[in-house]
Amino acid sequence: MTLTIPIPNALYETITTVACEAALAAGRVAHRDYINASPETLETQQKAGFFDIVTASDKAAEKAACDTIWSRIPASRILGEEGGWQGEGETTWIIDPIDGTSNFASGLPFFCVSIAAYHLGEPVCGVVYDPIHSELFLANRGRLTLNGALVKPFLRGRTDREVEILSNAPYEGERPSRAAQEAHADLVNSFRAVRRLGSCALHLAYVAVGRVAIAYESKFSAWDIAAGIQLVEASGGHIVAQDAQGRRIEPRENTLGSVKRLVVAQAGFDYQSSCLSKLMADGIL
Repeated sequence: MTLTIPIPNALYETITTVACEAALAAGRVAHRDYINASPETLETQQKAGFFDIVTASDKAAEKAACDTIWSRIPASRILGEEGGWQGEGETTWIIDPIDGTSNFASGLPFFCVSIAAYHLGEPVCGVVYDPIHSELFLANRGRLTLNGALVKPFLRGRTDREVEILSNAPYEGERPSRAAQEAHADLVNSFRAVRRLGSCALHLAYVAVGRVAIAYESKFSAWDIAAGIQLVEASGGHIVAQDAQGRRIEPRENTLGSVKRLVVAQAGFDYQSSCLSKLMADGIL
């Protein structure tokens, strides 16, 4: 039997404070460069292809977050979207400096900073910060807050017909298969509306605070979902995480990289009767 050693209160609070400070620091860079967009700040490189880009601002925002963390908690190791693994220590940070880079580069005001923190493998906090709308979503100690105020989401609808679903699928980079097109058509036919907003982390945050009932994603990395999953957990929401073979897994620090399909839903939403539940069970999405 493995015993979990409680995280000292002082360290817990320090990590949470630093996570918020790092998110705000990265957000200031992103907000500044969004408002004062120029060829220099929007200098773009392709990663996986024309559909997957990084800008100079992504790198600058990640540096701002990392510098903030290491200045306060030097014994930290960081997984950043742009820098990969850096540093050593018992506290782990998973960072997406600008989730929704394509929106950011195109001038669409829908992107965020996502930071999740763990200590000795235990989740400490998840922070999603939207610098355009000055909204900081925070999960810690089982509590969900928005700009410091406790959030108690109410259920907007129990069935597909009553709610929107957020999903970035089908994804850019290749023509969707016939099965993927039919699955998307099923979602369009079942839900009141299907929305594709371009930021996985904000999709999860919006479900957590009750702005939308359900979200689905299947093309992401650990930094896209790490903080958002903590937000949904703190809200008491429903999480379905599957690996590449469709097996259910618990999305924790050491398993996030194995999560390939993810559904999050508000507590009380009838997921078992949802069109999405059947598509997931059949392995179609």
